[in-house]
Amino acid sequence: MEGQRAPQKREGEHIAGVEIEAVILDYMDNGYYMDPHPWHKEKPIAQAIGVRKFTILDGIPLGHKLESLDVVTLARETVKSVNEPLDPMGKKFKTFDVSLACIPGADKRIYCTTIFPVSQRISDLIDISLSDPNSGLVYLKNPSDLSKVAKERGLSEKILAVPRTPISYKDLSEIAKRTLPEAIKLIIRKNEKLFVEFFNIAEPINIRLHSIELLRGVGKKTLKSLLEARQSKKFSSFDEIKKILKVDPVDILADKIIDEITNQPKYYLFIEPKEPNILFLNYLELMRKSLYQKTK
Repeated sequence: MEGQRAPQKREGEHIAGVEIEAVILDYMDNGYYMDPHPWHKEKPIAQAIGVRKFTILDGIPLGHKLESLDVVTLARETVKSVNEPLDPMGKKFKTFDVSLACIPGADKRIYCTTIFPVSQRISDLIDISLSDPNSGLVYLKNPSDLSKVAKERGLSEKILAVPRTPISYKDLSEIAKRTLPEAIKLIIRKNEKLFVEFFNIAEPINIRLHSIELLRGVGKKTLKSLLEARQSKKFSSFDEIKKILKVDPVDILADKIIDEITNQPKYYLFIEPKEPNILFLNYLELMRKSLYQKTK
């Protein structure tokens, strides 16, 4: 299989445009002094890992005290400039910034609410500022209403407002690092069909090495058994694969993903490398395409 070199991320790509939901690794009620986002150092924050691409991220919870391994919906943390009139004629005003959390609704409109409590007057000004019917934006004065929007899309009602940029493994708290393996296993188990597909479509990297051999404990003999089994019938569950591997496939998949997050392996099966010009096989995307083809 020919891999690709790690691409440069598109300019301005937001985490919430890449990840829809995430699994909580750690919740810090008083903020985190080592957080790379300065405004997170003294406010309640949570660190998490994205469900779709295993992006390491952090954000501000909306009205929920979170626990490790909670699943949350990601909202875009954005700043809106609001004008406050200083005279009855509206000729003089002052401008201030308000932090908003926004998610798309089932009706394709964008729903926003304030991340931090504001006065009724400020809330009314925000409402006026976002009231253009052509903008596609809807302001929700009650932050709990954003949870209802997420629920209508079949997503978690717990909301985490995330900034544009992710964090890295080294930015995680010690609790988050300890929780990471179990969070990854949780994601894999909840997406069994997707990760089973890896064993159905994985190909050789070169004439000497097969992609499946990058998983812990898989040697030539086990690889041969897997390939012979899938040739007669594609795998449909982890249990089928476990009978051949003699170990839980969830564990060895998680080990490989953790290795790609924390180290610099020669071959990246699942996680997009941060550095360009490193071989990236992009199996998560290939697995999704394969599943999609099966549903057509």
